[in-house]
Order: sequence, then structure tokens, then C-alpha cells
Amino acid sequence: NFLRTILRLARERDELRIVADQVGAPTWAREIADATARIVRQACGERARGDFTSGVFNVTAAGATSWHGFAEAILEQARSRPGAQPNRTKIHPISSAEYPRPAARPKNSRLAGERLRERFGIALADWQQALALCMQDSALTEPS
Repeated sequence: NFLRTILRLARERDELRIVADQVGAPTWAREIADATARIVRQACGERARGDFTSGVFNVTAAGATSWHGFAEAILEQARSRPGAQPNRTKIHPISSAEYPRPAARPKNSRLAGERLRERFGIALADWQQALALCMQDSALTEPS
């Protein structure tokens, strides 16, 4: 879990080096679960009426950011929480080449959510709004 990892690393280190050239839309698992439940309910109703059609749909938050931007937003949210301990961890942007992985990651992993909205009337919140809600869930930000 990237969010928990960043929070843990920020407690342990003064500086973090985070990839800044890979862009996507961080999507909260709770929003994915809620959207999936809505899709299943609607699809079951359609199936019962005999008018169900299948398809492939992306369940993704709106907007986009890099891993670096996401890490900065996580720490900003964590610092703004009531009773938060001051944290001065600095986050430095790095390139993908500076953080080699066993498998290459795409530079752009954004997914389009228009088909989901058109077909099921579901549009997930912007990733920043979802992050704020996620951070309000104290169980997610407690040390693990």
C-alpha cells in the first residue's frame, strides 16, 4: 500500500526519493468496492429484465498525478490532521531510471472512466478528494 508505505517511511527518514515521471490516478480501494457493488446491483437488475449487456469498464479516480505528487499530497494531508506530529521529511523527485524495478512500469497508466459513467452513471471522485476521505479513516494512518 503506497499510502501506508509513505507514512511509515516519513516517520523513519528525513528524505525520500520518489519517481516523478510515471503518471496515473491513485484510486482508493473503498471507492472501487463501492462502485463495484453499484455496478453489480445495476447489472443484476438489468439481467432480471433481460436487457443486460456486458463490457469492459475502468473504475478509476478522476484526475492524475505522479508517484511523487501522490507522496507529497499524502504527507500534506498527514501534516494537516489534528494532533499531527510535525514532520519535515523532504520528498525529492527522481526519474524511473533512478529507481530500477524488476519490470518496467508505464510512464502513463491513466485509465479513462467515461464508459463507466455513460453505462452505469458512476464517476469516481478526484484522487485528491478520495485521498482526503481516506486519510480521515484513522485506521489507515495508524502505524502498522
